[in-house]
Order: sequence, then C-alpha cells, then structure tokens
Amino acid sequence: AILDVGTGKGRFAIFLASRGYRVLTGEPASDQSQYAGQDWRKAAEQAGVLENIRFQAFDAGSLPFTPASLDDVFFFGVLHHIEEDARRDVFRETLWATKPGGAVVFSEPTRGMIENLRVEDPEHPEAANPSAYLPETGAESQTVTVETIPGTWMDIFLYRKSGRSQAT
Repeated sequence: AILDVGTGKGRFAIFLASRGYRVLTGEPASDQSQYAGQDWRKAAEQAGVLENIRFQAFDAGSLPFTPASLDDVFFFGVLHHIEEDARRDVFRETLWATKPGGAVVFSEPTRGMIENLRVEDPEHPEAANPSAYLPETGAESQTVTVETIPGTWMDIFLYRKSGRSQAT
C-alpha cells in the first residue's frame, strides 16, 4: 500500500506505478491551488500505468485509512504547501497510518528550485523542513529513524518506523 500525497500532475504516482507499485494518490477536494486538480490520468494512460494508480480525494491531516495500513507514504514537494499550523498533525497522522518498518518520505525543494519556481509563481512558499514537525511526544517520536539526502533541486527526508528490517 503506497500513498502519494498531493497528486498534482501525477508525475510521482506515475513514476511509482512504472516501477510496478500499486499507488493510491490524492489531494483535498477543496484544493483550488494551481498545483491541484491536474489532468494526471492522460499522462498515466500514455505511460501505460493507469490501472496501477487510484485517486481518492482526502486531507492529509485526516487520512481515510486504518492504523498501520500503509507501507510507505510519499510527499513529493507537498509539505510546504500545507498550512504550517497543520504540518505537525499531518506528520502525526501519517506516522499513525504507516506500518512498522514503513517509510514516510518528504521531498522538499532547495533554495535554487524555489527561485526557479518563483519565476512563474512569485508567491510560491518557502520549503519546509519536515523534522521541525516530527511529533515530539508519543510512541511515534520514539520509533522513527531519520535520514536526510541533500540534492541539487530537491532534498529528501526519510523517516522510517522501526519494526521491519526490509525496505519496501
């Protein structure tokens, strides 16, 4: 069970599906930003992976899943678009829905990428550091390992819940 939060143009869901994963992707039905509501289905069909992707509208702060039901969750360039006061709850909810040994992966744009994005979107928000929103109390904070992988355009933040020795 792979979840791609923030469908956008579907590029990340298509990437995962092209690697053989069945992907659930979604974004809030109320999201009126320029990044939401894109026609990702056509691109998925052209890539031959439409049957491996399912869309469901949802709010990341209130995921429609049972506890520990997701293997991995991906936020590709999404966290900085979520209201700052909701980010800690989104992170807590995501950890709650992720299986032990599962990963929560955030990709956030670097300063250079933000500058490029602001050419067409001058109001584009600053990137977020997911670790600033990692729940500080409760079982989740005690069972999460953190790895940061810096990149040229995107930095990757990998949070893995303990409990399973093999990556998915």
